[in-house]
Amino acid sequence: MKKILLLSCMFAASIYSASAFTTVIVKDSISTNTHWTCDKQYQLQGYVYVTAGATLTIDAGCIIKGDKDSKGSLIIERNAKIMAMGTITSPIIFTSNQDAGSRTYGDWGGVILCGNAPTNWNGGTSTVEGGPRSKYGGTDPHDNSGEMHYVRIEFAGIAFSPNNEVNGLTFCSVGDATKIDHIQVSYSGDDSYEWFGGTVNAKYIVAFKGWDDDFDTDNGFQGKVQYGVGIRDNTADQSGSKGFESDSYQSGTYTGLTFDATMVTKPIFSNCTMIGATVNPGSTTVDPNFVAGAHIRRGSSISILNSVFAGWPCGLLLDESSSAFGSTIANAVSGELQFRNNIVCGNSNIPFVRDVMFVKDGARSLTPTTSWATDTITPFSPTFAGPISFLYTPSFHNKMYPTEQSSVFLGNPWNLTNPNLVPNSISPIVYATWKVGTATVVYDPTKPINLDTTGGMVNYNAPAVYPDFTTSKANDAFFDKTSYVGAFNGTGKTSDNWMKGWCEFDPNNADYSTACYVAPPIDYTGVSNIGNGSFASASVFPNPARMEARVSLDMKQNGNVKISVLDMTGKMVKEVFNGATTKGEQTFGFKTNDLSSGLYIISISSDNKVKTLKLSVIK
Repeated sequence: MKKILLLSCMFAASIYSASAFTTVIVKDSISTNTHWTCDKQYQLQGYVYVTAGATLTIDAGCIIKGDKDSKGSLIIERNAKIMAMGTITSPIIFTSNQDAGSRTYGDWGGVILCGNAPTNWNGGTSTVEGGPRSKYGGTDPHDNSGEMHYVRIEFAGIAFSPNNEVNGLTFCSVGDATKIDHIQVSYSGDDSYEWFGGTVNAKYIVAFKGWDDDFDTDNGFQGKVQYGVGIRDNTADQSGSKGFESDSYQSGTYTGLTFDATMVTKPIFSNCTMIGATVNPGSTTVDPNFVAGAHIRRGSSISILNSVFAGWPCGLLLDESSSAFGSTIANAVSGELQFRNNIVCGNSNIPFVRDVMFVKDGARSLTPTTSWATDTITPFSPTFAGPISFLYTPSFHNKMYPTEQSSVFLGNPWNLTNPNLVPNSISPIVYATWKVGTATVVYDPTKPINLDTTGGMVNYNAPAVYPDFTTSKANDAFFDKTSYVGAFNGTGKTSDNWMKGWCEFDPNNADYSTACYVAPPIDYTGVSNIGNGSFASASVFPNPARMEARVSLDMKQNGNVKISVLDMTGKMVKEVFNGATTKGEQTFGFKTNDLSSGLYIISISSDNKVKTLKLSVIK
């Protein structure tokens, strides 16, 4: 039975809106179609169940607070739906009911979705971890639990006991008709995201300062995820914290030994950027409970492709199953488990670099410091002499760099109040040079990747580290075929950083004292807004430039444009373009190898409007 108690009106004001609103306390069950509107706030007390046949619709800008004392949680049961329809300017907020400055990990339970998609538990169903009554599992991979778009979940996640936890956002046998994108889970007291079986897909998901794992996949989960972000501070769980933790079999599940290999955990993640605690160059000590960027164990066949791992004690930890269950290493040898076209970097401020480690026979110490990493002492298959030969098989195109800050060049990954994971213009994610005869050619991101090295590389065009969407794992129509690895492109446009506007990186001090939340205006620092001229925006890339640079314009209409390079005295040293252009995005390239090192001005004029951009040239 649905129980809703209306409390007295409260008055609140913020710099974005000011309104009187009602707080609605929600308990027990929601058994009929229910609509939460953003002119009210909602408080979850205890386990709140949306039961079979009911749909909970949540408007953009709604603020829902989990009660700390009763560990309020929202559970969408099988055959129920959630329609959480946030927007980039008005995301839906699930957060703590504590005052600003007093919110912390595990203030409330979290959000749990249950569905009828397959799981590998014996009998095909199980009960949700952490105490809720709800069941999950079934035979419908295309089950529909609703939609979640532009949603933030903050200070949730409770570990009641080992292996008995509520996470920030939990998917239990959720089917692939469910639509999930633009989700941020922050300060979870356990895993930020966990999948128990199911087939649900997701794009644009952020795990920020979680306690345990960022992305935990279990019990036969077989969905797909693109554009995932994990950002850690120096807080880790005693069970061992990882970017990815992936298990398939355990007591009570199929074993994976004979004819049940179809029940294996085998999700596919592509274009993820996972930032660990050791990436900060100012870090002197790291919580010893941090383990690895990816810990693959217990017969999992997870595939992680086209991604970046920076600043973890170990990049990839391969963990062989006990003989009672299917083999993790056999999955790697067969190609069912893939780790390809990835960057592993930033392990240099620990005793020795551990890009990949290997444990077996049930050895699962919290950190991989006693694990094996050399090929000479750990042959584990006829195909690969050991973990290093697996990770760096040439056809897998994985790349190691000693540090992030001097090799991979992400914007500012260790600024935890305003993180920037977009690659700089000289990052190997978006930059490379090669010789064609005597000429030096620079990768052009406006053109498709071309790996043709014949004919003196005249057709070749690729960054130093490039993605691959031609394998059987990545050629699915779900995946955008990007030209870059990691979660972010580096074209110099504001749209590169898709976390801008709707994400919050200081939720403890965020003002949630008003109804109808509106995100602060997007910071357009560094973006060229031209006003009422013929074009809406302009950027120059790469910046700094070595051999050549390109000016990109977004033309609002046909018009005349003049682009010049000026030195710091205002003298024109190069004319890039002077003529008519057409509506749409236009790119104008020019050489910089004939310019001296230093700072230059790019002058762009159109319809009597003039815009200037700074360009640094380095040799």
